[in-house]
Amino acid sequence: MRAQRIAAAAFLGCLFALAAAQVRYRPVDRDEGFWLYTSWRFAQGELPYRDFALPHLPLASLYYAGAAKVFGPSLYAQRALNVALFAVAAAALGAAVARRFDRLAAFFAVAFFASSSLTLTWLVPVKAYAPAVAALGVAVAVWLWPGHGDRPSLLRVAVVGILLGAATLARLTLVVALAAAALGIWLGFSSRPWRRGALVTVTCLGFLALAPLVVYFRAAAGDAFAFNVWGIHRSLIIEQPADRLASALSLLWPPDPAILVATAFLALRAAGRRILAFPLAAGILIILANLAPGTTQLQYFVPAVAAFAPAAGVGAARLWHRKKAVALAVVGAAVVFGAARPAAKVAFDRAHKELVGPAEVYAAARLLDEYTTPEDEIYTAWPGYAALGRRKVIPGWELGYFTHRIGAMYAPPERRRYHLMTYAETAEVLSRGDAEFALDGLDTPDALKPTLARYYEKVAGRGGVTLWRYKGAN
Repeated sequence: MRAQRIAAAAFLGCLFALAAAQVRYRPVDRDEGFWLYTSWRFAQGELPYRDFALPHLPLASLYYAGAAKVFGPSLYAQRALNVALFAVAAAALGAAVARRFDRLAAFFAVAFFASSSLTLTWLVPVKAYAPAVAALGVAVAVWLWPGHGDRPSLLRVAVVGILLGAATLARLTLVVALAAAALGIWLGFSSRPWRRGALVTVTCLGFLALAPLVVYFRAAAGDAFAFNVWGIHRSLIIEQPADRLASALSLLWPPDPAILVATAFLALRAAGRRILAFPLAAGILIILANLAPGTTQLQYFVPAVAAFAPAAGVGAARLWHRKKAVALAVVGAAVVFGAARPAAKVAFDRAHKELVGPAEVYAAARLLDEYTTPEDEIYTAWPGYAALGRRKVIPGWELGYFTHRIGAMYAPPERRRYHLMTYAETAEVLSRGDAEFALDGLDTPDALKPTLARYYEKVAGRGGVTLWRYKGAN
């Protein structure tokens, strides 16, 4: 038994080591530049929505701004904190499954969660997924934790609601998880209807406990809050009110909450032995997600893994007692197909240097430290470069490519008001010399490179990035 525990610990340790390795070696996601830059400005005392663009509710920004306040705008530090959240969510799920079922089910549940290509790929980068999935995973764990007579207390469901509210404040689309939790609570108990109604009501009240945070930012940032959270997704540029409402409601139904509504009750209902219906189906769906063709759209399914993993672990444990070989094959397939993609991606990108990595970002920061001052205006398509160098970029490029894509939908006055320049407007600003320096990296849009070549002279290059100084028209 002791040898088995050591082997299990070593196995899970390898999975978390793979997650930790991505702190240094994972290629940089473009969104990380946005989070790194905005969290740094937030930590300096500037207000999200009003002073810089933030197309999310505020919890993830608060989390990353707190990290920036302690560690500075460090890509490594914030990724490492995400690995810690990853471990907390896995440990909470494992502990809850162990208490309600057994250690074998807990081991399999953590294996499914920690080896998924979705969690390994998307929970380490500096994005909104880490705090959102951590809150959701702990919410599932609190609900699964066995209570007296398997009857949850009002305090327990209130905590579930608060955690679901925190997940939603990190990623708005997870608001549908509240419906999944309410459904699980209602279906999971055969006691009197008033008791079930009270549990659902308290869950919803817990969910609203963090609403004052939203009210504060709405009052402080004014219309900019509504534009950033909703308008950045086009709902404010639709003329007909009915169409605008339909567009806003569509934000609540992308793939991640849709799959949660359909399946989260598997992990959230608590009716004794009926707690997890179709548990093996959950494991199979995790495997299928690992096998799906590589695309950034897969990241929208990341929150579902926290809901699937407990069911998958219980199903694998039940199968173990009947056919050990089949159980090992199912779990082994999940681990191999899940961990292989992120491991291979890190190795491939490190070997071929096709994407910007942390080393290039820190090299850019050193260039800025060497050749620029904090008073200089910087242009770069990836503002994380500027954050590490503690420099500000041209207003409107906090979101990089996203500002161009969204800005093209608006008229020039709206673009100026909300700092959403198109490539053509950015080229015009660069040609006027509004930016004294431009940082040209592997992610600089091709549409802007001719402008840099015409109006700027090369200062230095390092680690795949080049710094240019404005020299005027030729």
